[in-house]
Amino acid sequence: MKNYFGTDGIRGKAESFTPSFIGAVVAAIAEYYNKPDIVIGRDPRLSGSEITALFKGAAGAAGMSVTDAGMVPTPALAFLTEKRGAGLGVMVSASHNPPEYNGLKLFSGRGAKITTAEEEALSALIEKELETPGISGEFVKTEANEYSLIEEYIAGVGEQFSADFRGMKVVLDGGSGAAGGAAAKLFSAFGAEVELLNDANGAEINVGTGAAHPEYLLKAAGEADIAFAYDGDGDRVMCVRHARILSGDEMLYIVLKNMIRSGGLEPPVAVGTIMTNYGAEESLKGLGISLLRTPVGDKFVSEAMEKTGAKAGGERSGHLIFKDYLNTGDGILTSLLVAKAFSEYGDEAREGYFEFPAAEGVLPATEEGKKLMRVSPEIDAFIAAESASRGVEIIARPSGTEPVIRVKAEARDTETAVLTLNRTMAYIESFIKSKIKNKASEIDLTDTQNQGIKQETLERIRLTGGVVIAPELCFISPEVVVKKGAVIHPFTVLSGAAVLEEGAEVKSFSCIRDSVVGEGSVVSHTVAVGAKIGKHSSVGPFAFLRPGAVIGDGVRVGDFVEIKNAVLGDGVKAAHLSYIGDAVVGDGTNVGCGTVFANYDGAKKHRTEVGKGAFIGCNANLIAPLKIGDGAFIAGGSTVTEDVGAGEICFGRSRQVNKPGKSRGEPRDTEK
Repeated sequence: MKNYFGTDGIRGKAESFTPSFIGAVVAAIAEYYNKPDIVIGRDPRLSGSEITALFKGAAGAAGMSVTDAGMVPTPALAFLTEKRGAGLGVMVSASHNPPEYNGLKLFSGRGAKITTAEEEALSALIEKELETPGISGEFVKTEANEYSLIEEYIAGVGEQFSADFRGMKVVLDGGSGAAGGAAAKLFSAFGAEVELLNDANGAEINVGTGAAHPEYLLKAAGEADIAFAYDGDGDRVMCVRHARILSGDEMLYIVLKNMIRSGGLEPPVAVGTIMTNYGAEESLKGLGISLLRTPVGDKFVSEAMEKTGAKAGGERSGHLIFKDYLNTGDGILTSLLVAKAFSEYGDEAREGYFEFPAAEGVLPATEEGKKLMRVSPEIDAFIAAESASRGVEIIARPSGTEPVIRVKAEARDTETAVLTLNRTMAYIESFIKSKIKNKASEIDLTDTQNQGIKQETLERIRLTGGVVIAPELCFISPEVVVKKGAVIHPFTVLSGAAVLEEGAEVKSFSCIRDSVVGEGSVVSHTVAVGAKIGKHSSVGPFAFLRPGAVIGDGVRVGDFVEIKNAVLGDGVKAAHLSYIGDAVVGDGTNVGCGTVFANYDGAKKHRTEVGKGAFIGCNANLIAPLKIGDGAFIAGGSTVTEDVGAGEICFGRSRQVNKPGKSRGEPRDTEK
C-alpha cells in the first residue's frame, strides 16, 4: 500500500492535486472521520485558491460543513480548528517548499497533527478511492474566500502571551508566506519597533528568503536587536541575534531556560529528533532536562510529547511546539517567546548552551534513490563503521517532502565533521548510482556477486608477492595496495587508499582505512583511519590511530593507545593506555602508561610539543598549549601546565607526607 503522507502531510507538485485526487482524499476523510465539520486555510501560493476550491466542493458534495479561514499561517489554522470546535483542520500548504509545490496538512479537533496510524488508515482509503475511476472527481468546486480569519488567531495569542518589547528593534522576514503580517502585528502590539520584509507573495514564497534561508536574514538583520524568519506557512522559524544564526535547538533551550525561571518545568523532559545536536542535549542536561529523540517530523515529536507529558519539543529546523499554548508548531509564538527571554535577560538567556561542530549537506535523489537509502544495509554498515572509527555522529535520511537525501555529521572539531560528511555523501551517492545503473549485475561488496572483483584483487596481491591468509574471511577493497612480503591475517578489513609496504603485517581484527603500514611494521587488533605508520614499528593490540596520526620508524604503540593529529618521532614508546592528540613527540621519547595530552580547553584545540629523548612518567596530564624540551623528565602523576625546559625535571604533584601513627595491631612475639 502506498503511504500518501510524508513527514509533514501530503505534498507534491501543485499539478498533482487533481480533482480526482482531492476527491479521493475528501472521500477518505468522510469515511474515516464520519463526515466531520472542517476548517480549511491556505498559504499564499498561487495554486492554493484552486486546491481550496476543489476541496470545499468535494467536501460539500460529501455532506460535510467547511469553514474557509482564508489565507492564514498553519498555527492559526490549528488554533481556529480547536477554537471553533471543528472535527478536522485542513491546511493547504507545502510549508518551506518552493512555489511550484503544494500540499495538505491535517489536524485533529485539538489542533494537533493527526497520528501516523490515522495517516496509514487514510492512505488505504485514498488508494481504494483512486482504484474506482470516475467516482471521487464528480463534484463542483466552491470558490475560496478572499478574506481571512487571522485576527481571531492574533487575539488568541494576545490573550495568552504578555511581554514588553518597548525599545527593541525587530526585523521579520515573512519569506513571502502567510506569517509575516500576523507576526508584525503581534510584535508591534507588545511595543517593538518592527521592520517587515517579504510579506505574502505566492509567486516568491520561500525563494531565497524565509526560515529555509537564514543566510538572507543574517544580512538583512542589520543593527536590529533580534530578527526572525518564518517559512511559507509559519510553523517554523529561524532567529538571528548579534550576527549569529540561532538554530531551533538553541531556541528550544532559551525558551525552556526561561520557563524554568518562571516557575519550573514538569516533567523535566523535552522532545527532539535524531537531528538534534548532541551539544544541545548536553546543554539541556545542564538545566536538569532530559531529551527524548524521535524520527524527523513534528508529528513524531508531537506524539512523543503526548506519551511523555512533555511541555516542549521540536526540530533543529525551527519547528517548535509549546503545548501550554498550542498543540502544534508555531513559528510566530516561538519568536515571541525567544524575544521575551532576550528582552528580560539579554545574552544571559542563552548562557550554558553549546553545540558540537556539525556539517550538513544534501544529495539530489529520485524516489528510487530514496528507497535504496532506506533499505540498504550496506549504507547502514558504512555509517556505523565511519561513526565508530572517527568518533562522530552521522545521520543520513531521505527527505519526506523533497527529492533529496539529507546528511549530517557531528564531531568534536569542524575539520573531522566536514571530512566525515564529504566521505559519507560520496559513498551514498556512489552506492545509489551503481545500484540504479547496474540492476542486472550490481556491485554489492557484501554478497556473492562480488566474487569476481574479489578474485581479481586477490590475484593482483598474489602477483605482487603479498600473502592473504584465509581470504574468504577478509574484506579488501579493490583500490588497496599490498606489496611484496606483506601478510594479511583473517578477520581484517582493508579499504580506501590503504597501503601495506613490503613485509608489513596486519593481524586479525584490524581495520585499516586510508592508511599506510610501513615496511616491516606489525599492526594487531587496531583501527587506523587516515594514519601513516613508518618502518619496523609495532602498533596494538587495541590501538586507535585517528586522522593525522603519523608514526615514525621503530615506534612502539601499545594496547589502548589513541593517537589523533599527532606526530610520533622515530623510536618513541607509548606502551599502554594513553591519549596523544594534537602533538609532536620527538625521537626516542617515552610516554608512560595513562598519559593524557589534554588538547581541548572547551572552546579551542591546542598543541603540545615534546622534544627528543624526553621521559614522561605514568599518569601524567599535559595541558596544552605546552612545550617540553629535549631530555626533560616529567615525574609520574604530574599535571603539567607550564613549559618545561630541556633537561629539566618536573614534579607537578603534591608532596607525599608520611605521619607517625598507631598501627592496627602489635606484631606478635613468637619467642617464648
